[in-house]
Amino acid sequence: MKLSDEILNSKAQIKNIIFDWGGVITDLDFNASIEAFKKFGLDNFIDQYNMKFQKEFYTKLEVGEITPEDFRTELRKIIPNPVTDSELDHAWAALLCELPRERWDLLHKVKNYFRTFLLSNTNKIHVDRYFQRLFQSYGVYGYRHLFEKTYFSYELNMRKPDIRIFKFVLKDNNLKPEETLLIDDYFENIESAGKLGIITYQLKEPVTILDIFRND
Repeated sequence: MKLSDEILNSKAQIKNIIFDWGGVITDLDFNASIEAFKKFGLDNFIDQYNMKFQKEFYTKLEVGEITPEDFRTELRKIIPNPVTDSELDHAWAALLCELPRERWDLLHKVKNYFRTFLLSNTNKIHVDRYFQRLFQSYGVYGYRHLFEKTYFSYELNMRKPDIRIFKFVLKDNNLKPEETLLIDDYFENIESAGKLGIITYQLKEPVTILDIFRND
């Protein structure tokens, strides 16, 4: 298995790949969460949380500064109708789409050819809910087994595009930036990693990770 010509044109000797999660491995559908929160009377979810901006308590959840319980408390302050913890978690995780079998299988194959890592801005609610869904689909709880190591922002107390998080992953695994590829959908993350000499690829629709690997 090799990377596509588009990436190989860099003439880099890529040995390591750092994958983003949402928007790369799993597609995102913000409309699903928007509609779910509307049912509880919250009509402006997209103004509070989107790719360009998020209110402080969302960020605090992603860097582990508040607990899921604290997060739900903050949500209830802006939701006019009564809502259970389970309903909140479901609406919050609705933006995460299913993981297609082809991508699941691809990640199994790629780890046999490259050192692979996951680096995601995420939170405990999303991870717990999604890992349960993966167990229902594939009989395995989560996908930590698909990577040498997984890094979640809420566990590291920092998030992309903070350059410290990229430095941490490189140092923690003794990775050379010139041998390491970051696949991410968010330009600011690409830009930050590039400052360290990491090779970067911004994944944009309609391209998926299936398009950037080939079997030779």
